[in-house]
Order: sequence, then C-alpha cells, then structure tokens
Amino acid sequence: MARLNLDFHRADRFRLDALSIGLLLAGALVLAWVGAQWLAARDTEAAQAGALLKLEQRPAPKRTVSRADSAAQAAHERIAAQLNAGWQPAFDALAAARSGKIALLSLDAVHAKRQIKLVAEARRLADAVEFIEALQQQPGVLRAVLVQHEIEADAEYQPVRFQALVEWRA
Repeated sequence: MARLNLDFHRADRFRLDALSIGLLLAGALVLAWVGAQWLAARDTEAAQAGALLKLEQRPAPKRTVSRADSAAQAAHERIAAQLNAGWQPAFDALAAARSGKIALLSLDAVHAKRQIKLVAEARRLADAVEFIEALQQQPGVLRAVLVQHEIEADAEYQPVRFQALVEWRA
C-alpha cells in the first residue's frame, strides 16, 4: 500500500503578497474612519442633549403686548365679566314680583351699575306702583324706582306705560 503524506503546515500557505497587504491596510483605514464617525456622532448627540437641557431650563421669553392685544384682552375680560355676572338675583326678583296685571315690554341691563331698566304696561297706575313695591321687597333687590309713566290715550283700554329702574345686590 502506498503511503499518504499529509502535511497540514505548509510554509507557503500564509504568504503575504502586495495584494494581501493592500487589503489589510484598506480594512484598517475603513475601520479607523468608521470609528471616527461614530465618535463624532456621539459627541454631537451629547452637545445637542446639553443644548436641549439648557433650553428646557431657561424661562420662557416674555411676550410683548401690543395695543391691539391689550384692547382685545380688555374686551375679552369685559365680556367674560358680563357673562359671569350675578344676574340671577335680578331675574329671581322679577320672577317673584311677576303679576298678571303687568306686561313687560323690554329689559335693558347695565351690568357695570348692576341695573335693569324695565319698560312695561299696566292697566292702571296703581298696578304699576304695586309691581314696583313688590320688586322693592325682593331679597336680591337693592332699589326699585318708577322712573316715568304715561297713559296711552290713543290705545283702546288706555294702558299705563311705565319705566322702572331696578338695582340688585352682588
């Protein structure tokens, strides 16, 4: 039988030629470049995180208010005050003093003075006076006065048209 000669450690197997050295240097350069890029990205991320933290901790800049903004804000506050006003005492007083002898024609409210100007009609002047007195007796009313009255002579039943002023408590 013939003998086999198996030599796994041949000397020419790990030979470095110019191509191998070039590829090894190119790989080392690529590895160095990728490492530098990674370090630069890490430094940039850290700088941006620091800048973001500074921005979050800095107080918000004060907004300059122009005349138009202040006028709009004043109008907004005035409307909000009217909407949130304590109108209920005045309405409760009107509801409690309601009478079948009086016909309310109009209501004109002046919130700043807490007043309601009423225009109403009654069959007789005594009915109008009773209505005003009933308003005056209501707990939410500060003052109720008859401002003006006139008899409608050209109307069929000659009703009394009167104006009253009602002031209410807050």
